[in-house]
Amino acid sequence: MNKVELEPEQAIRLLQAASVGKLIGGLIHNINGPLHTLGMEMDVMGFLLNKSSDPNPDILKDFAKRLSRMGEEFEKLNSMIRQAADRADTYSALPSAYLNINHLLREELEFLKANLYFKHHVETVMDLEKDMKSLSPRTEHLNLGFRWFLQALIEDLESNKISKLSLKTRAGAKHSNLTVRTEGGSLSSTFLASIQYEAGPGPISSTELGSLETLLAVSILKSSGVTVDHQSFSSGSEIRLAFPYE
Repeated sequence: MNKVELEPEQAIRLLQAASVGKLIGGLIHNINGPLHTLGMEMDVMGFLLNKSSDPNPDILKDFAKRLSRMGEEFEKLNSMIRQAADRADTYSALPSAYLNINHLLREELEFLKANLYFKHHVETVMDLEKDMKSLSPRTEHLNLGFRWFLQALIEDLESNKISKLSLKTRAGAKHSNLTVRTEGGSLSSTFLASIQYEAGPGPISSTELGSLETLLAVSILKSSGVTVDHQSFSSGSEIRLAFPYE
């Protein structure tokens, strides 16, 4: 097997470029549904217009309802395009000075519904503490590392046909805590072993255990002071992350 070694900054730049590709794929998938709905509504409205030269009140009422529905679909499209633009900025612009776990969880998991297995086969339960305060990352790439961790997690759910994901956030005295729990299946041994990864001072190797994305995500999290541990049960797995406030 050919061995590839990358310095951490090189690996980050490589995954930033790969993430843009995933972003475009997710955007194309997510706008497909609203565009299909808009096309159907326009076809029906065209048929009704051609059928009657003097629309009666019932037809006008139906038009108003369909126009309202089309407006909702247009707003979905606008929202997804804005979100995609924000994420593209995240990959290319200066690192964010703050991280809000609740906000990032909501945003990332909504966009990761581009993964059809996650969208249609995984029951997701979020128990997020209200008014969770933002963190000031110790390292500049913590936001990216957290996003990549979630992306790798969703991919592992699909690989192992896991049917339920629970996410719980709680504010502690010195940390913001996130508990990730699966039911209906355990995360892969490779993914769980990657959580124990401790990056050394040298490059990250492609032959080390786990995907480059997962290893780099865990390395970024830990270098920013985040503690990560896990345990497995007969019915699933649990991962606990503690993000320091300072």
